[in-house]
Amino acid sequence: MNDLFDTPEKKELAVTNFLSLKAHPGWQLLEQIVRANIEVITERIVKGGEKEVMDKLRSDLSAHKNIINTPDDMIKDFREPESSEPSLDPFDKAKVVEED
Repeated sequence: MNDLFDTPEKKELAVTNFLSLKAHPGWQLLEQIVRANIEVITERIVKGGEKEVMDKLRSDLSAHKNIINTPDDMIKDFREPESSEPSLDPFDKAKVVEED
């Protein structure tokens, strides 16, 4: 999977494809179905029940949310510039000490 998005061109193509996917009627229908399922699962969690059942419902809820968020998350990840934050690790870069 590492080679799917290993170049800026592949990332930009993925963004274009995800934007196209989000505009497709099939995706929009799937998103409506998944959102309806999220509502049902959430209601079942609120009602409560056995721990094992609740754990399964929470896992299902997380999976459903991940499905509909994947295109937006990928677009966001690929559009954010690479992090250029300075390292706070004092041993990250060796400093040259000049002696007088």
